Amino acid sequence: MDRWFQNTRGLVIIGLAIATVVVLLSIEPDDSFPGGFAVSSGTTPSGAPITTVPGGTSSGTGSTTTTTVVRPTVQEGSTGADVTVLQQRLNALGYNVGTPDGVFGAGTKAQVIAFQTQKGISPADGVVNQATWTALLATE
Repeated sequence: MDRWFQNTRGLVIIGLAIATVVVLLSIEPDDSFPGGFAVSSGTTPSGAPITTVPGGTSSGTGSTTTTTVVRPTVQEGSTGADVTVLQQRLNALGYNVGTPDGVFGAGTKAQVIAFQTQKGISPADGVVNQATWTALLATE
């Protein structure tokens, strides 16, 4: 009886392995989550929350999803990781704020105003709100 059980257990394992291979081979490479869904959770490394926004359509696949990083409004006098990200991004885009230090001073404000002016963001007041963040992060 023990020998029969051992042989049967081996056959069950082989059967499950074959079933798994069949299922994996039947999945098309372009299969993904149903339209309108995205997998995202938590926050960015700087602590900013991630928001998933459904919308739009793409050819033949239903709706698409846009993931937006929501960052707090920062302005002269602000400090922290979001200011460091801002300064790094401005430097990368050619708006020289010096060495990113996480302190939003007069030099950072001047470069934010220059960026806002060039991008047509109104008011160009040096306050980095969601519209300015979106423009900064969308510019690659």
